[in-house]
Amino acid sequence: MKKKLLFLCIPFFLIMKTFAESPPNQENKPLVVGTTSGYAPYVSLDAKGQYEGFDIDLAELLAKKLNRKLVIKDCGSMPSLMISLQQGKVDVLIWAISITNERMKNIEMVYYQGEKVVEMPVLFWGKAPDIKSLEDLGKDPKKAVCVEAGSYQESVLKGIPNINLKFTDSVSGALMEIKYGKSFAMMIDPSLLPRITAQHPEVRVVNIPLPPEEHSLGNGICISKANQELANEVRKAIEELTLEGEIAQLEKKWNMKG
Repeated sequence: MKKKLLFLCIPFFLIMKTFAESPPNQENKPLVVGTTSGYAPYVSLDAKGQYEGFDIDLAELLAKKLNRKLVIKDCGSMPSLMISLQQGKVDVLIWAISITNERMKNIEMVYYQGEKVVEMPVLFWGKAPDIKSLEDLGKDPKKAVCVEAGSYQESVLKGIPNINLKFTDSVSGALMEIKYGKSFAMMIDPSLLPRITAQHPEVRVVNIPLPPEEHSLGNGICISKANQELANEVRKAIEELTLEGEIAQLEKKWNMKG
């Protein structure tokens, strides 16, 4: 009888071992989304300290499409976002990140919202000087131009001769720079302009044309090139959300132009 019992236990042990060694189901893994607050209407904190915004709603819809639990990871800044993606600490980045040819060389980018950008708003406090080109911003090296570190705006400006770039961690920080005369100007994403000008009527805006190689193709979800399976899943999910009208509804909810 003992021999028969031992014989029955061996197959059961092998079955359990097989289950234990099987790779976890992708659908059971959480979807870790890297982002950063302080970037309304895309990502910000409400009065209760909860994340809200267009990109947060989008992340929730994406996680639902992929049948995965959403985990938001606030990385604090653009450089930290990119490092987290490279190191595999997050699965995707959703933070209104501009799609550029340079970025697409290093990461997968799935378009989800926004128009092609062919000019960039430069903001001044109180009075706008006679600025007509990016090169004009570098004429006086003593005058600093604020941008967020690692942003699309930095990539646009860093090649301008003699330009004095000053890096901040947030748009609000850059606004304080120009308000109190610590910086000459600041450059931001066009999608943020309506909210900023409504909240700060003292701001003056000059739209400067961009050279073709610096054009942005809208906002994209960033995924590591090493994770093509996830990139394909995200691409398919975004296509479905677009066709279902979900993204258009979010644009309406957050008063954004598609």
